[in-house]
Amino acid sequence: MADEPTTAALRRAIKAIEEKSKGLKPPLGPKQPPLEGHRQKGSPQPSEVLAAVSDTCGDSASTRKPFKQIRRRPKASNPKAAMSNDLSEAVESSIEPDSEESARRLLGEVDAAEIEASERAVLRRSALNLLAQREQTAFELKQKLSRRFPEQAPLLDGVIERLQEQDLQDDTRMAEAYVRYRVQRGQGPMKIRSEMMQKGLSGHDIDTAFRRQAPDWGALATAVLQKRFGDVPESARLDQKERAKRSRFLQQRGFHYEHISAAL
Repeated sequence: MADEPTTAALRRAIKAIEEKSKGLKPPLGPKQPPLEGHRQKGSPQPSEVLAAVSDTCGDSASTRKPFKQIRRRPKASNPKAAMSNDLSEAVESSIEPDSEESARRLLGEVDAAEIEASERAVLRRSALNLLAQREQTAFELKQKLSRRFPEQAPLLDGVIERLQEQDLQDDTRMAEAYVRYRVQRGQGPMKIRSEMMQKGLSGHDIDTAFRRQAPDWGALATAVLQKRFGDVPESARLDQKERAKRSRFLQQRGFHYEHISAAL
């Protein structure tokens, strides 16, 4: 419903139109309705009526209270984002104005902790996938994961230590498994030790693995020669060229000189 000032303005405008129309002469003949788009001479234009209305309504319009805009937060499609927004609102509503800086710092620390926990979970899952394929040394895990996740490299030490605490990764166990595997492949102690050092195993773990496996290296060298060159009759004597050939073969396999002499 229009207010009283607007109604009064409309009445005054209608009255002005009626007064102007009184001085006009009536048309001859039957009364015809005015054609659409044509107006009688002297009739006020619509702009004049609107101007009169706006002049009278200006004062009342200026006294009206403006609409208050309500800012609404956009709905977060991500549940984590929604939870973070709720946490932010709770903290902001419970703090004093002078402690806003500390609240922002607290929220930043919470977000950083969540990101770090997520990155640790990714590193742990990747490490377990590598350990499921075969035993890995701590050095190998760190090397492979740092190439795959260079930005999370500072977190690798903590992830690997946690795996060691849970007995999911053990360098001593890896060393024993490696010695056993290489002995089955006919490798000598020198080559096995060199490869284990390249994998980042310590001297203590290597010595422990050799001591626990304790293979007979001389018998292993003899078996490797027989598999490669066949059996040699006891009465047969090898010439110098043949002995040198077999000696070089065992050296390439990583056997010591005393093991080679026992095999020849």
